[in-house]
Amino acid sequence: SSGINAEYGGTKIVYTTSLTSHFPAFDLLQPSKRSLFCTTGSFPQEVILQFTHVLNLISLDIVSSYVKTLSLYRTVKDKPEKWEPMKTYMFEEDDANLQRNTLNLHAVTATHLKIVIAAGYGNFVALYNLDIKSKDVSSTL
Repeated sequence: SSGINAEYGGTKIVYTTSLTSHFPAFDLLQPSKRSLFCTTGSFPQEVILQFTHVLNLISLDIVSSYVKTLSLYRTVKDKPEKWEPMKTYMFEEDDANLQRNTLNLHAVTATHLKIVIAAGYGNFVALYNLDIKSKDVSSTL
């Protein structure tokens, strides 16, 4: 898997700024603790997720290392365009352990979610897992 159009459970990774066959972006969506997506060095780094339909995004659990500044953007368009900023987060440095963060997304609607890592605590950062909690928009109407 190259990381482009990688799909798991209906969520697709449609874009990444870093592509490596050893640490593909597809691993971000795998429930395995052995998965890893490693960036190739420069910042910002981006990952764009596409959902099968409009969802209410409840929360995003991120397991990472060396991530310092991370921003989220969303769109409800059919294509990944016209991004609306959601929030910027500062993660604490922890050399000894993985960074584990749960981000409350306040049930915002989205067809795509863009994750932008603007800075790291080193030259490279790693994302191990993304777990998105969501609800169908139709179930809340």
